[in-house]
Amino acid sequence: MKKNNVILKIEILLVILLSACTFFRFTSNKIFIAFLLLLVALLLGYFFKKEKVLKSDKNKILKILLVFSILYLALFYMMGLYTGYNKASNIFGLSTIIKYIIPFTVIIISTEYIRKKLLINDSLKSKALVVIITTFIDILLYINLYSADNLDSFLILLGFITFASVANNLLFTYLCSRYGIKSIIIYRLITTLYIYFIPYEPDVYVYFRTFIRMLFPLLIYLYLEKYYNSDKEATSKKDFRKQIISLIVGTCMIIAVIMLVSCKFYAGVLVIGSDSMTGTIDRGDVVFYIADKDNIKKSDVIVFERKDVRIVHRVINKLNINDSERYYTQGDANKYPDEFYVSQNEVIGKVLFKIKYIGKPTLWLRNVFDKEG
Repeated sequence: MKKNNVILKIEILLVILLSACTFFRFTSNKIFIAFLLLLVALLLGYFFKKEKVLKSDKNKILKILLVFSILYLALFYMMGLYTGYNKASNIFGLSTIIKYIIPFTVIIISTEYIRKKLLINDSLKSKALVVIITTFIDILLYINLYSADNLDSFLILLGFITFASVANNLLFTYLCSRYGIKSIIIYRLITTLYIYFIPYEPDVYVYFRTFIRMLFPLLIYLYLEKYYNSDKEATSKKDFRKQIISLIVGTCMIIAVIMLVSCKFYAGVLVIGSDSMTGTIDRGDVVFYIADKDNIKKSDVIVFERKDVRIVHRVINKLNINDSERYYTQGDANKYPDEFYVSQNEVIGKVLFKIKYIGKPTLWLRNVFDKEG
């Protein structure tokens, strides 16, 4: 009991330390993070030498995670057939090995060793703190990729890193408490370091990266629960079908949200942030639109982009000049028409309907970031 209390205090201390490092960005250098985590791992190894007895089928789990890691990369690169590929920013070489591969390897191994030592205390509270600690470590690794100085970067940081990291660390904590850390380390090394060994990477939108990172932990968990969890009675076929149906429904919902929010497909959503359409579409409303550029008529409300800003205004006139469509627009609440015309290339889509008020939280966050900036 005394040892469990000590571990709990250590976990709380690590949460405070890592949260401070995250929010104040003390650890922007990955080599420093690697050194810090290695030191913590060595200290935990020195003070807590006794380990839990693990199951004997660890090699089977290793093979399963190897297969899932390959499937992860295969799915990721198959998406590049649609989105295209970019040249990797850090090509394999001595500099990449020193700056990225070695630090990431040390960080991953140290993190999993810390997880194993902290899980000596098998309480639910301790497991929850372990997930929080390891999620903060993930955030430290990626926080410099997204500045979080504006709302868009903040949402990417929140979604791509935090939510996906929570999903992965829930799985890793589950695996560690049953099968040890060897399989987790191999899986993480493959799915993290591949970018430094393959010269090209898919140009996959960040929302889809998030989706893949959140989907795979769930798939692995369901597979292991079905076939390899001997602590419980075998899952009935009926219960397993329910889990699969829930997974499919949830996946479809996530895909639909991603398609709408990313605005990269035929349909999209947009939060209204100005008062130019007040009375018809108010500030804080969310509009749904489709990318129908060929059937725009006078009086349609369209979404178009001008100087990297998306605008929602009504078409008040339409002209065809030299076989090119020109749309003249005006906000319903504006006294005068816009001082420019909108070409067909600038049109993003045509508004179908709106939902009132649900964009208010987004506007509030945007105002917070604008004031801070």
